[in-house]
Amino acid sequence: MRQESKDLSGRLRDRMTELDTASLLDGIRQYERCVTLLQRVGVYAELLYALHDQGPAATALLRRLDAEWARLATELEFFEPGLAAHPAPGDLGPYRHFAEQTRTAAASEGPGGPHEAALAALLPTGTEGWQRLAQQLLARIRVDIDGERRSIGEALPTLYSADRARRATVHASVNRALEPELELRATALGMIVADGEARAGLRGTDWLESRHLADRIRPDEVAALLAVAEECTPVVHEYYALKCTLLGLDQLADYDRYAPLDNSEQDIAWPEAVDVVIASFREIDPDFEKLVRSMVEGGCVDAAPRPGKQRSAFTRAIPGHLPCISMNFTGRLRDILTLGHEMGHALHMRLASDQPFLAANPPSMVNETVALFCEAMTVRTLLAGSTGPRARASLLARWLEDQLVAVGRHAALHRFEVALRTELRETGALEPDRIGELWTDGQRDLYGPAVELTDGYRMWWSYLGPLFTDPGSHYPYVYGQLAALALLDRRDEDPAGFGPRFRRLLAAGDTRPPDRLLGAAGVRTTEAADWRRAARTLRDRLTRLRELAGQLT
Repeated sequence: MRQESKDLSGRLRDRMTELDTASLLDGIRQYERCVTLLQRVGVYAELLYALHDQGPAATALLRRLDAEWARLATELEFFEPGLAAHPAPGDLGPYRHFAEQTRTAAASEGPGGPHEAALAALLPTGTEGWQRLAQQLLARIRVDIDGERRSIGEALPTLYSADRARRATVHASVNRALEPELELRATALGMIVADGEARAGLRGTDWLESRHLADRIRPDEVAALLAVAEECTPVVHEYYALKCTLLGLDQLADYDRYAPLDNSEQDIAWPEAVDVVIASFREIDPDFEKLVRSMVEGGCVDAAPRPGKQRSAFTRAIPGHLPCISMNFTGRLRDILTLGHEMGHALHMRLASDQPFLAANPPSMVNETVALFCEAMTVRTLLAGSTGPRARASLLARWLEDQLVAVGRHAALHRFEVALRTELRETGALEPDRIGELWTDGQRDLYGPAVELTDGYRMWWSYLGPLFTDPGSHYPYVYGQLAALALLDRRDEDPAGFGPRFRRLLAAGDTRPPDRLLGAAGVRTTEAADWRRAARTLRDRLTRLRELAGQLT
């Protein structure tokens, strides 16, 4: 890879705007090879760390990769600006959209100047260094449950238990586990925020500018999206008030938020979960059944909980290889939905892999739309097989709760990130107690009067990995959920014609902007009125849940 990048720099530096179309394509493919080679090692290292080993050797490999990415960015810093400046690039085929993105980024950021190379070189000792420290701190969190030390990923599913005393006990154990090194986690978060603010200041941009560019969305579109999410807050409040009544409680504690309505919920075996998910994908398009089954049987899903394995479910793909899904399957209903969600990501990656690497990674918002749509289809499969109003009410409540999390909670997390940066600009510091205050203020606004936040909950921001490793990553979930609701409507309008359109959406990868990718599937994402129409579905589901609840009394 080093020789490849050195050769590319030697051949094309200061010559990009002189190249004809064939030579430009050749240069793009060589640039792509450099990125792909390092990405292949990077995904391997990330999976090793996340699934198996947070020891010194795995950590050292990640640090070495950070340094290699910084070196590559410095050596090839000329390439994308040079491509953007080309006066007449001609037909670049599948790389057309990649070239358009470089032009958009160049127009937004302006001339890079010498500080860009310095900022790239300093990443491993700046943001990325603090993020690596945060990952180590999060990996060290251990929760004592029944005399065993468990990862937080193993502990948190207990909050979905029907046993309230059990939930309260585990909640208290999590609180005790979060107290050690809280100040260190706060310091890491504060430095990540400060480094991002400093970089944005040097560039004369906002801290979200680079994410908006990567997501191909304008700030005003994000603002409109978040405003619609804010309008959903009364639905969140009403849902938890209804849940409080259905559980027969005077007040919900924060450890009651995920309690099931049906106390008789049974453990679900892994083969049954797989069958449900395969059936849901078959319902979208019969051709998907074989693809999904091959990924499960081919060992693409790491589902077993174990110490040291990261809490969050995720899907990664090494270029040219099958995707890898990581999740913690504990036999709960929620785990089936997680499998359906992550399998949506995996299918997306697999079908998009026919595109060149620079055109294969779908935009994050489209990625989430697809996964949340597939999760919704999994719920529908479960609903079709459920019997009796209690089972249906419990399942509908779980689905609605997850949708409200995607819209309401992720919007609240976005506001929390904004509040952190405002606090840093105004006071110059982010202390643990103040972070806890900002966190609980936002969460109290989200859940409303039906949910009492216990004192220990002020620390629960400190295990959320994306706050540290992926700043600004929450609004794509809001976008994805509302777009998924719209996609579900399009599927209901034309079930037979939807499958081929959806398959084309997945196979397109990153060859077009998000609004055009989803527009081809019948979803408009540039109008606030369309977001509001999708959001009304949440109100409709709450009404349906009330109707089912009325049949239980």
